[in-house]
Formats: sequence, C-alpha cells, structure tokens
Amino acid sequence: MGPPEVRAAQRVVETLSAFGVRYVFGVPGAKIDSVFDALLDSDLELVVCRHEQNAAFMAAAIGRLTGTPGAALVTSGPGTTNLATGLVTATTEQDPMVAICGAVARADRLKRTHQSMDASAALKPFTKYTGEVTDADNVPEAVANAIRAAMTVPRGAAAVVLPADVTSASTSAAIVRPTPVCRLGAAPSASIAQAAKLIRAAQRPVLFVGIRAGDPGPCAALRELLAVTDLPVVETFQAAGLVSRELEDRFVGRVGLFRNQPGDILINHADVLVTVGYDPVEYDPRLWNADPTRTIVHIDEVPADLDNYYQPAMELRGDIAATLARLTPQLSGLRLSDEVAAKVAEQREALRRIDDDARAHPDGDRVLNPAAVVLKIREVLGDDATIACDVGSHYIYMARHFRVYEPRRLLFSDGQQTLGVALPWAMAATMVRPGTPVVSVSGDGGFLFSAQELETATRLGLTFTHIIMRDNAYDMVAFQEMLKYGRTSGVQLGDYDTVQYAAAFGAKGIRVSRMDEFHHALTRSLTEPGVKLIDVPVDYSRNTELFTELHEGVLD
Repeated sequence: MGPPEVRAAQRVVETLSAFGVRYVFGVPGAKIDSVFDALLDSDLELVVCRHEQNAAFMAAAIGRLTGTPGAALVTSGPGTTNLATGLVTATTEQDPMVAICGAVARADRLKRTHQSMDASAALKPFTKYTGEVTDADNVPEAVANAIRAAMTVPRGAAAVVLPADVTSASTSAAIVRPTPVCRLGAAPSASIAQAAKLIRAAQRPVLFVGIRAGDPGPCAALRELLAVTDLPVVETFQAAGLVSRELEDRFVGRVGLFRNQPGDILINHADVLVTVGYDPVEYDPRLWNADPTRTIVHIDEVPADLDNYYQPAMELRGDIAATLARLTPQLSGLRLSDEVAAKVAEQREALRRIDDDARAHPDGDRVLNPAAVVLKIREVLGDDATIACDVGSHYIYMARHFRVYEPRRLLFSDGQQTLGVALPWAMAATMVRPGTPVVSVSGDGGFLFSAQELETATRLGLTFTHIIMRDNAYDMVAFQEMLKYGRTSGVQLGDYDTVQYAAAFGAKGIRVSRMDEFHHALTRSLTEPGVKLIDVPVDYSRNTELFTELHEGVLD
C-alpha cells in the first residue's frame, strides 16, 4: 500500500527533511503559503528574513558550513527575482543550497497578470538545476533532484518553481528513501604512480590547494601528505585553513589578487605545480601561470577546465581524499634540496615581515591601519572562531593577513565578490556553530546591503559581532579608478550613526578611534550575549601604492 494522499506542499517539506535539510530561510507570500503552512507540522527550522537575497545568502552559508544545503523559500514575481544575486553567488562559490519558489497558478502562466513571469527561464542562468513542476505527483522528485544537483561537485544552487495550484493539489507520490550523491573512487593507480614520479623528480614542487580540497576528507588526506613530505603549500582564498598549526612550516601564503605575494613568487618558480581541488574562478590561470608549458598535475573530482594558461600534464580525476591517500605513501620522505628549502624559508619570512610592518603602524590621526585592525582581530580570536568577510578593501587585507587553521572558518565571496554577504553568513554560522565565536567584517558600504537582517538576528536571539571598517566610500572601486584614471567618480558615501542604527534593532553599537579602544571593544563583545556592531574608522590612503601590483582587471 502506497503513501496516503496529502497536499504536495507537505511533500516538499517531507523531501527536504528526508535529505537532511534542517534550515529554511524565507519571505512568505500567497503563492507559496501552503509550504509555509506545512512547515508548522515539521521539524525544520524556519527563519523569516527581511529580504529574499539575504535568505539565499544564509541558505548557502548553511551549505558551505555543514555540507548539507540550506533552503530558501520565496513567493512569486519579485520574491523569486530577488534571489538572483544569492543564487549566482552560491553557484559560483560552490555552496550547496536549494530555492523553493512559488508561482502563479498554471491557468495564469501565460497571461499578463499579477506576478506572472517565466520564473524558470529567469533562474536557470544562476543555478545548476531549475525545474518548474506542472503536476503534483512530480513535486517530490523535483525537490529531490534539486537537492542532489546542489550537492553534486561542483556544488551550487538549485531551484524548484511551484505553481500555487500544484502545491495545493493532493498527491500520493513520495520519495520513499533519500538517495545521496554517490562518491567516486580514487584516480587510476597507474596515473597516481606516474604523478608521483613527476613530483619526486621535480626540483621545486609546490602544492596549490583550492576550494574543493576544503571538505573534511580531502583536508585530512592533504594534511597526512604534508606530514610526511617537505612539500610547500599555497592556499587560494577559499582554501583558507587547510594547513593546520602543526604544519605551519609548510604554509607559504594565500593568493588571489597580487603579483608579488610570497605565494605568487613560489608558484611562479615551481617546476612542478600540483593543484588540489583548485577551480579557475578562484584565481584565473592567466594571472598566475605565465608559462603554459610548465608541468601541472591536476588532482580533483572534476576534469580540468582547459585554458590557454592551464593545461595539465596529468589529471588525477577521482575522489580527492582517496587519490591523496594512495599518492601519500609514494611521496613519503620527499625532501627539498637545501637550496630550495632556503628559498621557501625566505618567502615564509616575507610573510612574517608583512605582518610585522602592519603591527608597527596601528594608528593614524583618529583612524586605524586596516592591516593592523585585521591582525588585532586575528590576535583576539581563537581557532574555533568563524569569520565572515564581506567584499571591499578590507577583504584584501583579510585575505592577506588573517590566518586560520581549519577550513570553512574564514569565509570569502571569491568568485562573484558579492557585497552584503558577511552579516547573513555570520547569522548562519551562529546557528550551526553555537557556543563558538562568530565575527563578520564589512565596509560601511557593504554593511547596508544586508543590514536590515539585524532585526532577524535579534529576533532569533543570536550572538555574534559585526565589525564595520569605515571610510565612507566604495574604496575598492576608488583606488582602482585612481590607478586607471588618476581620479575617482561615484565612490563617495555619507556617514551614518551605527550606534543608533544598532539600537533601533535591539543590537549594541560602539564607535572606536584608537587601537586600544578597538581591542577592548572586541574582547568585551565576545563575552556578551546578543548582536554587537563595532564601527572602526580606517585609513585606506596607502591602497593605491600598495595595490599597484594588482593584476589588471582582477577586481573589475
């Protein structure tokens, strides 16, 4: 005997739950209210947000932090189109999430009527999978396939469009048991052995690790490889934290923007470069690989995206952790020559000097050195903290100076460089990592892209600290304009009272003007419940000088 007939809306919720989805972020509306109603009888946690874009940001953050998608639940018309930035960000950054979108009844689908639109066509460019359901019996399978698509490497956003009359209709169809995405095996043994010979024969081998190496299995396998070799490691921004404290002497920096960072120098001089879980969206090959004939070994679950500047000599395609586990014994004992080891040590020393110089100049005239602010945050926070970084000039300093020792602890929007992600990401992190410190960092411009969610955060009783590095301008654009045109246009912003703004939503705000004040405010904020805003004035006047080594167009 099959399952009893229920509203299709209930099947939506049941299918989400069966696949392990636990959090739903949304904004209600008449075309999707049957699913909101079904949530009342479920064990899923519903978070009502102030904007659909932020709901998508939070759902994607759940996916990044836990590996299981979060869900965004929105109504038709603008409720659906407001998701676009959140969906394309999730897909580019490879964060699994699923969007459930209401739509007008099927009879009105082709009419020029209230909120009627081709939602499927609108969402497809931003997602890995978009399905529009026209029969109630297809609802469970559509939601299940969306979740599986979101969780298939490369991960990303998936969407299901549900006409209101479909979700209200009855169905007996159901997903009897969830079917997870199957794992791949290791790359072929012969290929692994050949790669091991290439790496052992190299004079200057370097590991270049990327986003897909940040999952627990690949991370653990990579650390086992590092523990038995001298291989130096360079991280992309999204791979931050792959190198543990115990393996600190293997770490030679993080790359993604500059021509002259220590990691860039090491990569440039490598004769064999081993990329592990690297995706070109993290750092375009034309920006770091001047010699397309250089030997590259590509280790990943997905095939290499061939490029004029990225043409691997070998591809070890398969489960990253399994492939590394078979490669490790064949590389065990690999040691760099004294000359090469000394060169690596030079670049590690250069990393230290960059930080020391920032610490030596913390304050200006009632403004703070942004690099020193980043290092102070790093000093105060423990290894269990989660730090969500927005986009702006502060993002460059965070990527350059902020060290973490576990993956998914320092969160960047590296592919789309989306403004406004930090606060929603911090909220999601607080939900799934209770009892651990959570800090988000933004500029004064990016903060207001999602600041309305302060009300959501205080309503939920969340505890985290948001730091605003304020210069009252879109400086990340400003210094590029100065480099290109010798003047700026359209970048100046007005000041606002963050203390009163925070208070309006039940949060606590404080403005500081010296490093000792910032240190005290941040330290205290980590011991107090609730949402705290710390407004820090920073001096970006040296950006034009510091960033003249940026790759052309990398921040456009």
